[in-house]
Amino acid sequence: MKLLPAPLMLLAALPATVHAAMPTPLVVTIPFMEREAPHRAYADELLTLALEQSRDKYGPYRIVQQREETVIRRQLLELQDGHSLSVAVAMPTQEWLDGALPVRVPIMRGLPSFRFFLGRQSDVPLHESVSTVNDLRRLSIGQGPGWSTARLLEDNGFNVVYGGAHPTLIPMLHSGRFQLLMRGIYEVEPELQAQQHAHSGLLVVKQFAIYTYMPMYFFVARNQPQLAERLEYGLKKAYANGQADRLFKRSFGDSLKLLRNRHLKIFHLPNTNIDKSFFEHDRPYLLDAVVALEKQAW
Repeated sequence: MKLLPAPLMLLAALPATVHAAMPTPLVVTIPFMEREAPHRAYADELLTLALEQSRDKYGPYRIVQQREETVIRRQLLELQDGHSLSVAVAMPTQEWLDGALPVRVPIMRGLPSFRFFLGRQSDVPLHESVSTVNDLRRLSIGQGPGWSTARLLEDNGFNVVYGGAHPTLIPMLHSGRFQLLMRGIYEVEPELQAQQHAHSGLLVVKQFAIYTYMPMYFFVARNQPQLAERLEYGLKKAYANGQADRLFKRSFGDSLKLLRNRHLKIFHLPNTNIDKSFFEHDRPYLLDAVVALEKQAW
């Protein structure tokens, strides 16, 4: 079982007389997902921050992490069931918007909008031949089942090859089942570092990347509307007092360095999972680079 990070540890037990007088804490159950990239730990810390910032209005809380890993599709089913999971992190699709309550404050300032690629060193000539988005459409791109990015790529005419759960995808790339594996800007380098020993000959593609506005939200079980209200209140408070930004910069400062590559071609794709109203609603919380690229696409 994975231990919760320090911000999720429960407070020491209080004396029985004091404990009896305290209100019952809200129990918030979160998923367990093992990932090399920093966004999972960041999401857990930001959730804790939002709950702590909202303690004044909504009272005490207790975070419980599931014992076994669940894939993103399973998390939605558990939110719909409403008993074993309280909140999950996802990018909005119609399925998620219908099945759970989105907390409409983007938790990563639009950073997931930048999609980079893992590829094979032997395919560098192919990478260097990509000058336009149509050139990129000729290469096969690996995706996992239930990923919102898979539909986006298919809707935009790309050659998508599906694998299994997340751990199966890098071995498939290494064996040549597809030519590229699209990952978030915050995922691509940590995953390469974690897999280099077992799968040598892989690299982060530096010639091109994709931009598509892709927010990430907390989604809450529909039978817990007050939790959604509480998280929105806590997140807005954490953004207003600067605590959310400090956590973001500490978590993703290294990832943003990838955007400084002057030779990087960034291809814009429309996100067919959402409409433009999402960007307009989220704009106050977004990175300047996201706002600038979105304006260029209009």
